[in-house]
Amino acid sequence: MKLPDVKIIKFIQQQHVLSLSVILAEHQPWTCNAFYVFDEENCCLYLLSELKTKHAQAMLKNPNVAGTISISPKSVAKIQGIQFSAKAELLTENQASHAYKLYYHAFPFARVMKAPIWSICLQEIKMTSNLMGFAHKTYWQRSEVL
Repeated sequence: MKLPDVKIIKFIQQQHVLSLSVILAEHQPWTCNAFYVFDEENCCLYLLSELKTKHAQAMLKNPNVAGTISISPKSVAKIQGIQFSAKAELLTENQASHAYKLYYHAFPFARVMKAPIWSICLQEIKMTSNLMGFAHKTYWQRSEVL
């Protein structure tokens, strides 16, 4: 798998909150914010979410999700962010150990939650970074289809 551009990887690693959009069973959109940790090797984001949440129920029915990771600087010249599409998967006990290890290393306080862990496997990314010139875009797409 070809990894995203180093600028995209560095940006994702420097942040820790994403906005995730899903489609509810009633075909209505829903968005949540969540802490995440990035698994560079697998190009996935891991997040914790209880099964009773609207977004978890939606991801179980339709794993196609989209989201953003951004910062909100006061200066337009410093705007950076990514938009992504991904496949969400509730990790099984066998799959989850690596993801929990990364997540708890980044967020030790989360150990008390005991929530299921999800993989948000990135499929496509568009990064906008005004640090590299106004409205500069960098694109990445996963080469293999999941």
